[in-house]
Amino acid sequence: MSDTTGGKKSEEMDDQLKQLFDYTKFHIGMYTTLIAGIIGVFANDDLKETYAALVPFIKVSIVCFFIAGMAGGLVASSIPFFQRWKDFQTARLGPWSLKLVPAILCTHVEHTAFWIGCVVAGAGLLVVLK
Repeated sequence: MSDTTGGKKSEEMDDQLKQLFDYTKFHIGMYTTLIAGIIGVFANDDLKETYAALVPFIKVSIVCFFIAGMAGGLVASSIPFFQRWKDFQTARLGPWSLKLVPAILCTHVEHTAFWIGCVVAGAGLLVVLK
């Protein structure tokens, strides 16, 4: 099996690392879909005027989802270079060959940014629909 993982086959990854990889790929798709959907909805001028008070909340949510997607992308693109969860968890990640951020911090940033985006959007809905 030929791959781009530095000679390591994905079958050699431990189960926890495989699960993180699948989970992160799913989240990246979800972030992309959320951002595209939100932008699509607010491209409608009638909705933009009706829910103008919601726009600042939505902008913050989009930034949070973008940050989550970047952290998730860093995690997902780095996982194939590891075989064990323990090795990944203690590694530092970064684009290209830069090793800037602890891997575990990237996973936390991804989740935290996503949930902050959801809470901000929810708070915006509560403010607007009051």
